[in-house]
Amino acid sequence: MGRWFAFVRWSASVIYHLLWWPRLEGRDHFPDGPYIICPNHRSWFDPPLVSVLTHWREIGFLAKAELHANPIISRLLWSWNACPIRRGAIDRTAIRQVMALLERGIPMLVFPEGTRSRTGKMLPPRPGVGLLARNAAVPVVPAYIFGSFRIGRAPFCWGRLRMRAGPPITVEEIQGFGDNKEGYRALSRHILERICDLGDDPARDRAAAFGDAAAAPR
Repeated sequence: MGRWFAFVRWSASVIYHLLWWPRLEGRDHFPDGPYIICPNHRSWFDPPLVSVLTHWREIGFLAKAELHANPIISRLLWSWNACPIRRGAIDRTAIRQVMALLERGIPMLVFPEGTRSRTGKMLPPRPGVGLLARNAAVPVVPAYIFGSFRIGRAPFCWGRLRMRAGPPITVEEIQGFGDNKEGYRALSRHILERICDLGDDPARDRAAAFGDAAAAPR
């Protein structure tokens, strides 16, 4: 782990523990090798939170390409393993960069919803996460973040943050989905369903993401 990455994460950890007492449930679900962790996304505070709670590993991120427009900020983002991604379409350049980090053994944080929810409700999944998972040949760890939406609206309020990780989706299970657009969409949906199952109200989250017809557990 690079010293700069370790220093930035240590600094974030101090702030998070002073203000929000972050807690991780399900640490035993994280594989030893590379993996993709897929949580819900409701706040700017989610990416640092995931890094703080997975402190035993260096981790990579995806950051919207607009943030990389400034060369100084871009250099900082690259030093934190933050790959630029163009939103609104499948960005194959970003996928290749993610694959390169995974090949180095660095786990990757990917939000299946593609962007943070402005309402606190679950958003539909993007097919890009299915494409990435299908081709990466690494386990996918679903996770559910609690408390970040409220804190994101009032950053200096006191509160509790926690993340619940679930059993990983195995490579064998992932390979069962087709290597085509339909397969990527189905896999993206499956990943988000696994995330919903970790929340306190899976039916509500499924209904928000997929519509009322999908609210009933399968």
